[in-house]
Amino acid sequence: MMNFLLLLIDAVGSFIRRNPIFCLAVLLLAVFAPSLMQGIALVVLYVILGIVCFWAGIFLWLRWRIGQAQKRMGEEFEARQRTGGFRGFGSRQTPDREGEVKIRRTSDTPEKRVSRDVGDYVDFEETKEEKK
Repeated sequence: MMNFLLLLIDAVGSFIRRNPIFCLAVLLLAVFAPSLMQGIALVVLYVILGIVCFWAGIFLWLRWRIGQAQKRMGEEFEARQRTGGFRGFGSRQTPDREGEVKIRRTSDTPEKRVSRDVGDYVDFEETKEEKK
């Protein structure tokens, strides 16, 4: 406890040494205009209290938003569990039959990017080469 008081007194002394004009003005206001000093102190107190209330409100609002998101995600998870389980992102809900091929057009891009007049079509036949 004694060390704390010594540290506090030392901090106040170093503040006065660094800011003598400010400390003299505060002392003169306290002596010659105590009501003005009380008003300044109340303004400073209200500003600090306003800042604290603002940040507390932001903190509580963020906690509420995170809680809402957690609740919504939990409900979506439970709904997926009820409708057949969670298979991961991008997976299909209904499995296709083996060997079934589906072709889907994914965008409105043209089928060929190169003109049909460019190049020749060559028929080819796959042959097996014999080893010699």
